[in-house]
Amino acid sequence: MKWIKVEREDMGGIEDSGNTIYVSKNLADKLKTQTKLIFGQNEIPITVQASSSIDECTGDHFHDPALIRLSQNVFDQLLIQKSATYQIRYTNTTIYIGPVIGFLLGDQHYYYHHRRLKELTDAMGVYEKVGGLFIAFRHCSISWREKCIYGLYFNYENKKWVYGKLPLPSVVYRRGFNSRNNFVNECSDVSNWEVFNAVRFDKWQLYTQLKKNDRLNPYLPETALLSVDSLSAFLHKYSKVILKPNKLSRGRGISIITSKPDGTLEVHDYRQFTNFTIPESQLEDYLHEGKYLKRDYIIQPFLDLARIDGSPWDIRVVMQKNRWKQWVCNGIECRLAGTGKMITNISNGGRALELSEALTLAFGTEVDPTQVRKDIHSISMEFCKMMDQTGFHFAEFGLDLALDQQKHYWFIEANVRPTFKGFKTLDDDIYRRICYEPILYSTSIAGFGWEDSDESEI
Repeated sequence: MKWIKVEREDMGGIEDSGNTIYVSKNLADKLKTQTKLIFGQNEIPITVQASSSIDECTGDHFHDPALIRLSQNVFDQLLIQKSATYQIRYTNTTIYIGPVIGFLLGDQHYYYHHRRLKELTDAMGVYEKVGGLFIAFRHCSISWREKCIYGLYFNYENKKWVYGKLPLPSVVYRRGFNSRNNFVNECSDVSNWEVFNAVRFDKWQLYTQLKKNDRLNPYLPETALLSVDSLSAFLHKYSKVILKPNKLSRGRGISIITSKPDGTLEVHDYRQFTNFTIPESQLEDYLHEGKYLKRDYIIQPFLDLARIDGSPWDIRVVMQKNRWKQWVCNGIECRLAGTGKMITNISNGGRALELSEALTLAFGTEVDPTQVRKDIHSISMEFCKMMDQTGFHFAEFGLDLALDQQKHYWFIEANVRPTFKGFKTLDDDIYRRICYEPILYSTSIAGFGWEDSDESEI
């Protein structure tokens, strides 16, 4: 791989209206047959010209890049940023400069600021291995007429996200979903970028998909779409059930209902953080008043999860594709519910534990942590292989698994937009590996390399 920095060619007041790139003599000899330059999705015809004012440099290292000067016309068409250090590769006719990677964020305005992009900034800790232009944008940031994005790019020189007019990337890592969830469909006819984690299965879609898999089916809690009849049947069968919004994650909108022997129902409504009791005869009225039936819910039995000091805990597994396009498990953490709570999410007051610690606290010597880790890896890998067979491009999942009191495994949920707060508190090295992997993967599928493939250093 070769590294370059770009500058504007000073024509001494003479306007250069052509698409000319100026390089050292040795590099010009290598690029003499190239007639096209591609940057992201921008493609222009070019002429390569040797310049005696450019020193010879091999460009073998990030901190010792070769210099390339571009005419102003090239800068204007490519929307290239001078603050970046890039990789360059070429074929017989074409020069590629990059990588140009996009992060598609959600529509929430408060995400769209340098101070709110901490996780992406942490991911840029691997920048010196890949270089390139990294763009954070929202769906509404795209100007199809101008074929550009008005978004933020990572300025490596000052380590900040800066606003600019930017090129369409060649690879998009989807980190947010809007309510329409139609980004890929709208863009497929007008762009040829590679988008991964482009779709998000809701809980019901995921359940029906998993039910078809003989290896994963034993780990699924029975699930149904919420109705008055299905809830009544579940309460009769299981006594305690959980209602989950079909399209939300991170424990939002959950309610837990327990059927009591005296004919009443005990409700823990995590939407309002209230607990109350109603007669079973008022169940239908409660569902209508709470607008559950209008908001697309599923129902499951409330699992008797393993406990530590009376609090339930579950397991978050981060599966990612690495730069060699293979699924790997880059992190396992356990999430312990706060005192008196039944929801384990860190955002709801839970705290992170290492797997071996959680197993010891919950089961003592009754389980083998090494075997549990192997089982978790097997279940998670089977899930990823299954999702690859759907035909969609996935490269990252946050899987929620659990063990119950009888040490049975349960598959709870899968997210294509996982959060990593717990890992950051447990092990910063694991947290950064999780942050870095999608960057290396994106760079790889964009057709570029990385300076050092020694995984021990990332």
